Amino acid sequence: MNFSTYSPAALKSAPSIQMVGEYKVEFLAYESPDNMDKAPVMFLGGAFQSFSSFRNEVEQILEHCPVILADFPSQGSNDQLAPDLDMEDYADLIAGFLTSQNVRKVQLMGVSYGSAMATLFASKYPELIERLLISGITCFRRESLITLLEDSLKLLETGDMDAFATTAVCNLINHNRMEETNIGATYRRLLFRQIARLNDNERMRYAQNTRRLLRFEGFPAFPVCETLIATGEYDNFTLPQENAAVARQCPNGTFAVIRNADHLAQFEQKSASMEVVCRFMTGQSLEGIPGVDIYDPQAFDFANQRLQARLRPMEQPYTLVDQATGKSHTVRMLNINFSGCELEQIHVDMALTEASDELYLELPETGHTYHVRVLAKDKKRMRCLIMQRDIKAAESLLSYLKEHLLMIRDNQPAVEEVAGRLA
Repeated sequence: MNFSTYSPAALKSAPSIQMVGEYKVEFLAYESPDNMDKAPVMFLGGAFQSFSSFRNEVEQILEHCPVILADFPSQGSNDQLAPDLDMEDYADLIAGFLTSQNVRKVQLMGVSYGSAMATLFASKYPELIERLLISGITCFRRESLITLLEDSLKLLETGDMDAFATTAVCNLINHNRMEETNIGATYRRLLFRQIARLNDNERMRYAQNTRRLLRFEGFPAFPVCETLIATGEYDNFTLPQENAAVARQCPNGTFAVIRNADHLAQFEQKSASMEVVCRFMTGQSLEGIPGVDIYDPQAFDFANQRLQARLRPMEQPYTLVDQATGKSHTVRMLNINFSGCELEQIHVDMALTEASDELYLELPETGHTYHVRVLAKDKKRMRCLIMQRDIKAAESLLSYLKEHLLMIRDNQPAVEEVAGRLA
């Protein structure tokens, strides 16, 4: 492989292209005189990421190892559409790319969507990989995650980009933990704007990548190389326990939790995240990194872990509207947080079927209604996801959870009377 000299401006230059059969791989490769004998570190990004997303990683890793940034079809800025490719096919494309470029062995970092590609490659081609670092991965077909991904595809198909961007921002950022992760309004606004302004090709690539992920049924094998799985402690998109479960399947796996971070740990806790990456890729000890906890995956205890508090409002009851039937139903709210709620029918006058996907919960204190999707139900109770579609409504829900949850509505009967009436 021909490596060049790095500069920040070079990250925005036209990438080199390597064809692997009919498929295009776009890449940039850098090295310095002191590290030419080391195995290069290659980065595979997630949705909405480009080469420049890895600027900090490139600049610090380059002090120790050569660096390769690669976008495979439909990934990053590679505009080649590849609807027929499955997740497993990307393992072969990575191997074909490295072989074509005469790279004998690589160290690999995969983030979010790129983590699945990296894991599949590492398990199938152990002779080509030295170390593997992945972040934001799951091997479970969790119903809530599938529902969120399927819903995002429907929004994309209808062209409602504001709703699509709102959903994406609310999925990637744990809004109940923004004080801990120090995510501000400006960052959320910029992320929203980036996603809302996706062009036609970018929308098609997102749809193809998401359908590919939904088709993926799980890993047939796991990497045997030195493997580090890192996650933010408040990641509510790919849960910490799901990341730990992958680490437990890796014979040489280590699990790291980055404190005060969610799915976007590399942006929220840059210093801690970069220290983890640099130490692991250079074979140094991971112990003692400020803001990072290291676990033996087998010993990681998540039994009592809860990423979001479940709060029970004093004001009762609430109204649930089924827009498919036009009927309104009175419900008791057993608990609620930013991501979901548990409701109980008072009159048991609603027959819940698999088609109950047009339910809207009225929250008078917020001034908004919220689309909810039923994940589990019995005769009276429903466990629901709250589908965030409007950024202002999402902000109002946050305010409600923080400031109004324990408030009694004006002209409401006393709490004891309400409790007695609803019992």
